[in-house]
Amino acid sequence: MELKRILARDTRSATERAMSLYGPDVLIIANHRVGGQTELVVAVEMAAASSAQLHVFDDDNPFAKVATAHKEPTMDLGASFGDHLGQALLGKDTANGSVAMRSDPLLNADPLLHPAAQREEVRSKEIVSFVVEELAALRREFRVSQKANEWQSGQSVAPAVQPVVQAMHQAGVPVGLRTLLVDSIKDHASTQDALNAIRELLTDSLKRGGEPGAFEGVHAIAGPSGAGKTLMAARLALHTAAAAGTEKVAFISYQDTRIGAWNQTQMLCAQIGIDSYRAQDPSTLGLLLAELSTRTLVLIDTPGVQMIERIKEIKSVDSQCIMHAVLPADASAVSVERVLKDASTRAGFAWDSLMISKLDESSAPWALLQFMCNEADVPVLSAASGSERLTDLVMGFTTAQLVNLAVTQLMPTNTAQTLKETPMDATAFNARAKTFSSPRTIL
Repeated sequence: MELKRILARDTRSATERAMSLYGPDVLIIANHRVGGQTELVVAVEMAAASSAQLHVFDDDNPFAKVATAHKEPTMDLGASFGDHLGQALLGKDTANGSVAMRSDPLLNADPLLHPAAQREEVRSKEIVSFVVEELAALRREFRVSQKANEWQSGQSVAPAVQPVVQAMHQAGVPVGLRTLLVDSIKDHASTQDALNAIRELLTDSLKRGGEPGAFEGVHAIAGPSGAGKTLMAARLALHTAAAAGTEKVAFISYQDTRIGAWNQTQMLCAQIGIDSYRAQDPSTLGLLLAELSTRTLVLIDTPGVQMIERIKEIKSVDSQCIMHAVLPADASAVSVERVLKDASTRAGFAWDSLMISKLDESSAPWALLQFMCNEADVPVLSAASGSERLTDLVMGFTTAQLVNLAVTQLMPTNTAQTLKETPMDATAFNARAKTFSSPRTIL
């Protein structure tokens, strides 16, 4: 993927030039006014250019264009997007692949001698890969949206349903799922009937067999960086300690080298009153698990970096370890695919359950719902949380409750405003999902 820059008299002219050069599916990254002209930066999939060029068009002659060499002091426009982002994150010279010198001696040293520097490099590469995948997904969504709009333009939607359709656009419902939902409600006579139809359709599509198992034995918590894994694990520890006793629960932080991560873990465990341990390699983890074999529950907290490698190491130490994926409610389609499908396939295991974090009224779990509708082997939901409080945990959270919370985003403004006035804690979860089965345990 490459970034290209186009200058024209106005946005319309620049867009037409971009489409004529790179096709109707060209992805526009930025739109700015520069020197009285419109500058477009677009992302295109093509071989790397030998030199960066700035395309300047003569609007009086739409068939004439002049390509002039242009050098940016901060960005090579002919390089791939991955090179741009890699240079920004790692300080790499894209010409020879070397790492630029920085003021921090740790980052300039041999990464094999400094695990922290090596971890940062791995994390940076994962971020580059993730952003490139996000851009590719955005391009696919844009193409699907164009086709869906052409198809839907010939359809009539009842006036009472139009506010719901507009709400789906604003809530960021993926195009494929949105098209299906609009087609199923387009003839309804009232907004409430349309919302009930959406709720029923999604609930029926997400019905899965099986129940989450008991939280006993060895359990590992994994997921992307920033998903709230440590806090979710602490909530589970508090939940079990309240029933079995603090002496029956242990917490292991496995290979998390983030600055301050171990201190955070120690403070959380001290607040709960349970023992905390730290393992930096599989052999240490094996020794700890053997020592803690008499505990009712042993929780292993994993880092977001190199998630697949860490899962493989844990499974090599304890093949019976129960694996839980943690995803934020507003996770993107790429994040959901990476964790629930790609990681499971590449590591050769199956998730035992899915936990959802950050599930408050500002988050719409539509990407997660679409994945769950499309995939048959989605792990059963086991827990959810809606705030940063340690006591905010809903055990036995169901797909029906997840759908109900998502449909809340599509309600009329007056109803949605009333719901937003209620804090998103365990009580609010229960109140909003009162039409469904109640959670089994709420702290």
